[in-house]
Amino acid sequence: MRTRLQRWLDSPRVTVYAPLTTLAIGLFFVFVWAPHPWGWRGIDQYDQLARELVRGEPFSTTDVPWGYTYYLAACLKLFGERTWVPVTIQVFINALTPYLVYRLAAPAVGHRIAALAAWITAVFSFNTIYASTQSSDSICTVLFLLAVLWFVRGYRRSSLIAFAIAGALSGIVPQFRPNMILLPVIVAAGYALWPARGMRRLIECATFIAAMTALLLPWMIRNYHYTSTVLPTSTHGGIQLWYGTLQTGPYIESRAHNPRYIFASAAFPYTSIEQPIVVFATERACAPGQGPLELLYRTNRDTSLHRVQARTTASGYEFDIPAQTAPTTLYYYFEAGGLTTPPSGNAGPLVFFVAKDHLGDLDSAHDLLDIFDVVRLIRLLAWQEPISPDARLDLTGDGIINESDLQTAVTALMPEAGQSLVAVDRTADNATLRLKDGSTITVPRNFSGRHTDLSVSGELAGALVSRAKRMAELKEPAGACPIAENIKVNDVFYRREPHEMARYTALAFDNIRRDPAAFAFASAYRMVRLFIIRGTDDQLTTFQFPLSRLIFQAGFIASLAYFAIFIAGVVIAWRQRSPFLYALIPIAYVPLTICFVLTNMRYTITVQPLMFVFVAIAVGAGLKVGTNGRSGGTE
Repeated sequence: MRTRLQRWLDSPRVTVYAPLTTLAIGLFFVFVWAPHPWGWRGIDQYDQLARELVRGEPFSTTDVPWGYTYYLAACLKLFGERTWVPVTIQVFINALTPYLVYRLAAPAVGHRIAALAAWITAVFSFNTIYASTQSSDSICTVLFLLAVLWFVRGYRRSSLIAFAIAGALSGIVPQFRPNMILLPVIVAAGYALWPARGMRRLIECATFIAAMTALLLPWMIRNYHYTSTVLPTSTHGGIQLWYGTLQTGPYIESRAHNPRYIFASAAFPYTSIEQPIVVFATERACAPGQGPLELLYRTNRDTSLHRVQARTTASGYEFDIPAQTAPTTLYYYFEAGGLTTPPSGNAGPLVFFVAKDHLGDLDSAHDLLDIFDVVRLIRLLAWQEPISPDARLDLTGDGIINESDLQTAVTALMPEAGQSLVAVDRTADNATLRLKDGSTITVPRNFSGRHTDLSVSGELAGALVSRAKRMAELKEPAGACPIAENIKVNDVFYRREPHEMARYTALAFDNIRRDPAAFAFASAYRMVRLFIIRGTDDQLTTFQFPLSRLIFQAGFIASLAYFAIFIAGVVIAWRQRSPFLYALIPIAYVPLTICFVLTNMRYTITVQPLMFVFVAIAVGAGLKVGTNGRSGGTE
């Protein structure tokens, strides 16, 4: 039996049959049945961005990098709306993975173990599953393996051309998987400092980094042009970090049940980006000969009224307000033919803030009724804490501030809920607002001024936390014709997404500050959890689909088994002082650098082929197939 296995592994056709096996499995997943519910289009909406590119529109996001979108756009341009085409092409690309694994492993572990690793990859690679849907993973994995292969070739042959190719590929990989951005820098630094050091190694590293930078630079320049921020990959890291801080403590397996999730919505309309403010609106004709729509604005720093002319777009009008220094309160309204929106015009304008304080009360002039005013009213009722007359919270106009004003405030902020206030319960340390649906907002006695200090549960309470309304609107007559509708401020991607990155990062650090030990434990847990598939029946946590329970259980068993065998393979390779131990650098890099953020097993499949080599080492040792056979020297 062992002899037959050795002969099979010694066959020169292993580098042909293994990729063909991957190809066959991938095509089966595309055209017959796939163990995922997403279909050809996938779940990341790359196709929508690709269609914009085909129509000649600019790439309209900084939230995902360009790589996979441009791949889909090329497929759309060449083959039209045939969704099966890009997934079929990437199945063929993914079929290279076993071959690349063999080429990488053979010089270090011998032909037989490399052949075994290629076959394990061919049959069990999770990349083959993702190749059958519009997902960047399988293409990224092939590019990553090519980058590693060319780097190793550069090392073995001392070839600057090989290092340049490896660097160029390493610059493309993060445009498919942003978390891979720092790995080339770490590898280059380690290679330059590892004995034997010398000028030649420094030149090789400089060549590698220069090529990588050359491929990253156009995207960075584009992002800087739009955002005035250095963004090598995307702005998505902020929300991913926040998600990671939500997935701690009792919610370690699911952020969806963490009540702090409600702070995703801001308490105020604001931006933290000190760039020109882009206001969008559509026009409505309210009177004959109304005239062109104009925007007028002033700030708390400059009370002079400034007029801005509209810029016509395909969907409406845009107005550019000059950049404002934080903190600034912007007051603005629209005018056309003597009519204004809001109706009170300059006397009761719309309000927008420019501020770096993501969690505090930005409304220092009390122009808005907001959650901080609700907190003031609760604290007054609970502990008789005085309220400044400037807050204008005698909303009933009866000369006193009491529970009726709190009821009026809640109703004004949530008119769809009607009379929703039930009561305010108070203790020495906390006061709790109870609403009719059973939801609550608890205000601590030692409230620091951050709205994230509040403990919120339930639907109505969760909505109330992010509501704000102009004080002037409370007195405006109903029924006025709005000359400007669909008003949006800084909703264009190059303003919204950098701001959201900053906001979610602030929310994340606020969560970490509250329980650093829980976050540290969750991060350590995710370092291992990253390698394991674990589904649940919870629809808020795991996507449910036919056979999902069976598929997730199979994935759990398979991923747990291969991870355990991988650890055994690492131990064996360490004892043998295998040259392939260098592959532990990218394998360890992934959990060490993303354990802080929201993660799942998908994030590790880029390095899974390298892990399969260690699996093959363990399996080969167990079966005693040896490492020799036909020469594995491919470099």
